[in-house]
Amino acid sequence: MSYTDDPVLIPLRCRNCGDDLDGLSGDVIFYCGNCGRCWLFGEGFSPVRIEFLRPGGPGTLFLPFWKVDVTVSVYQRISRRESSSSIVEGFREYSGRERGLSENEPETRRDRFIFPAFSTSLVLSTGVRMHRENFLPDKMEHGIPLKVVGGSVNLSDAKALARGVAVGVEVNRNDFLACVDLDIQVVSADVYAIGCMPEEHVFRINGSDIGLPLSAVRDSDEILRSVGPR
Repeated sequence: MSYTDDPVLIPLRCRNCGDDLDGLSGDVIFYCGNCGRCWLFGEGFSPVRIEFLRPGGPGTLFLPFWKVDVTVSVYQRISRRESSSSIVEGFREYSGRERGLSENEPETRRDRFIFPAFSTSLVLSTGVRMHRENFLPDKMEHGIPLKVVGGSVNLSDAKALARGVAVGVEVNRNDFLACVDLDIQVVSADVYAIGCMPEEHVFRINGSDIGLPLSAVRDSDEILRSVGPR
């Protein structure tokens, strides 16, 4: 019996400087702390741009997030009033206006979605919350060794999740959504390494009230172990 898909051992070494790459067992995103390059593993290693945000103070842990720039096409969006009433006059179909429905004009816009690149049960809701905040890259001091671990969400999954966040943003608007039909076109996808502070029960994003419960992050124990005692 022969096998065409034999296991292949791939060395976890930076394709730029040859240094060892740190990562967890399920990671597909690897950051080289020696030369500062970031790599995405699929069929092979491909470079991916990485930027660091919110370094904070001592004890900061950098976790990977996807930053996906998209074009959002909203084909149909129907909202409703909080309540509506109609006088019953026998059996008839009521108009959308009588039911408190209103339809927006189709629109196309550019948007940016940022959400965890690690496995968490709250990835979509976290992405919706992060959409409201201003995340801009910081100037990092050179010569400081940095470590980024936990990047287990690949590029194809990130693109699918971006659409989910786009729908979540529409649901989260200050009106009463009845239905929405939209699609996205991904313009670019990069990695943000965002400074987080491990607290008793959450990873707290520096400078933010956003916290990801440790219980919702699949690899939380492994992530904490990888950075050693704090």
